[in-house]
Amino acid sequence: MKHIGVGIIGIGNIGRAHLEAVRRLGYAEIRGISVRDESRGRAICEDFAIARLHTDYRGLLADPSIEVVHNCTPNPEHFRINRDIMAAGKHIISEKPLTLDSSQSLVLRDLANASGLVHAVNFVYRHHALVQHLRGMIEAGELGAIHSVSGSYLQDWLLYEGDYNWRIEAGLGGPSRAMADIGSHWIDLAQFLLGRNVAEVCADFATIHPRRARPASGQGAKAAMIEVDTEDYAAVLLRFEGGARGSLAVSQVSAGNKLGLWIQVDGSKASARWEQERAHELWIGHRDAPNERLVSHPGLLNTRGKACASVEAGRVERWPEAQKSMVNSVYQTILESASPSFADFAAAHRVQLVIDACLASERGRAWKMVGG
Repeated sequence: MKHIGVGIIGIGNIGRAHLEAVRRLGYAEIRGISVRDESRGRAICEDFAIARLHTDYRGLLADPSIEVVHNCTPNPEHFRINRDIMAAGKHIISEKPLTLDSSQSLVLRDLANASGLVHAVNFVYRHHALVQHLRGMIEAGELGAIHSVSGSYLQDWLLYEGDYNWRIEAGLGGPSRAMADIGSHWIDLAQFLLGRNVAEVCADFATIHPRRARPASGQGAKAAMIEVDTEDYAAVLLRFEGGARGSLAVSQVSAGNKLGLWIQVDGSKASARWEQERAHELWIGHRDAPNERLVSHPGLLNTRGKACASVEAGRVERWPEAQKSMVNSVYQTILESASPSFADFAAAHRVQLVIDACLASERGRAWKMVGG
């Protein structure tokens, strides 16, 4: 089997998830990481037997043994670093959102298309085997003509006024939080499953806690109350190309919800619903026959689902398997010219256009067309 040299920029929570996914593949070697905190970086290198540490990512990009780079830095860093990765001639996996706005994502899309490089964004949920199976069902017409899609992504990690994260501040995380952070995943899923883009939106955003406590940063310092300029909650009506309708609720202040992502597609013959917290099951609804609950099993999946499955029969697929499948899809496209199943920069740009339209709709209190 061919091997591939990997570099990772940024090893926070999501960077570590990328790191572990790469290691589990067995044919990729992490040849360098970039971490600003040298002591923490050295500890990571020791724990995972990584040969080279860079405190400046440009040193990593200069390493000729690295063929693909994972950009796992915070949102404001994505545009500049993604651009530099492509300028260095490296294939790229970027964390989402691709950029903070669609003017930046358009630049990256065009650069990526002209580069000849493999470019991907980590919209990981489309890499669950049953999500791919559902896409195959829709393509085969098993649900009939699709007329609507609905769902939500609910979390509770910012429920209290004292909960703080850098994403709360628009100057650090961008003008949208709940929609850009987690709603973007649902938008990508919907557009991927239907094979159609969102054409128009009507959005309502709410900031449940207009002020939050930012933790003290120095010894003896006190927490400071700050004005919150991003949304805790969003509800969006959607119109898709071709006429299908949709509805989405997003929240980071819904008690009891940790990873409450679900999506339901309704067609003229049947409906289907997938939930992240039961990722190994697909509910299929009928009017004139008993409903079904399909459990992910290699022998029961269609061609799309089987191509993405990475869990043996009798075992339950979880989020780490989807992350591994996403990374594997990118690497196989690089090494073997395999057909990609991942979201490329064009797909990520389209998601950013939807988020920008939601922001414009909220400001104008009206339906807004999604830009081209």
